[in-house]
Amino acid sequence: MSPNRVKTSGPGETSRLESIAQEIFRLHFLFWSFRRRSRTDDPYELTEPEFVALDTLARREVCTVGELQQTLDVRPAQMSRMIRALESKGEKPFITCVINTQDKRRINVTLTELGLKARDEYRARRLVANMELLKDLSDSESAELQRLLHRFRQILSEHLNQPGA
Repeated sequence: MSPNRVKTSGPGETSRLESIAQEIFRLHFLFWSFRRRSRTDDPYELTEPEFVALDTLARREVCTVGELQQTLDVRPAQMSRMIRALESKGEKPFITCVINTQDKRRINVTLTELGLKARDEYRARRLVANMELLKDLSDSESAELQRLLHRFRQILSEHLNQPGA
């Protein structure tokens, strides 16, 4: 926190934060609705968690099922269903699973070329849709929004990186 920012807990602060929280909540719902409406152009029919799994594998190259489960914060049964879905999404699998050579109890998951292509196309479609929404902002509005979003992402990342988060 910067030295000239002092946390206050007065009634004005609470109502202002609640108002911002409500706005974020409404935006989250609208983004969800917007994504649902634009899913028809997704030839791979990826869900958000499936995309996150593919994106994680694209960045890390190899993960165990347990590491993916921890990253996505899902239960073992949900992870199993997702693994099965990604292995049989299209004509060819998006991921491959092999037993870890050093620990036979673990399964290594890797991204296939088709999985990487599906991840890249999904991400590109979302970025294009977001840019379409942002095009009506003025230069100063977009600069301010970018600054605020960057700061909010920093705060969120700090909270997620805390032990127990």
